[in-house]
Amino acid sequence: MDMFLQNIDLIAVKKIDEIAKEKNISSQELLKVGLKRREVQREIKDYDKGRKEKS
Repeated sequence: MDMFLQNIDLIAVKKIDEIAKEKNISSQELLKVGLKRREVQREIKDYDKGRKEKS
C-alpha cells in the first residue's frame, strides 16, 4: 500500500532524512519500520491492559 503525506513540517522531514542517512536506509524504510514498531507497542499495551482487567 502506498501512502502519501502532505503538509509535513520541513524540520521534521529534514530530521527523518538525517536519521535515515545515519542508518543507511531510505526515509521511506525508516518511516515504515517506525510505524510497525508503534503498532507492536500498541498491541502489547492493549494486551497488558486486558490482562490487568481480568485480574
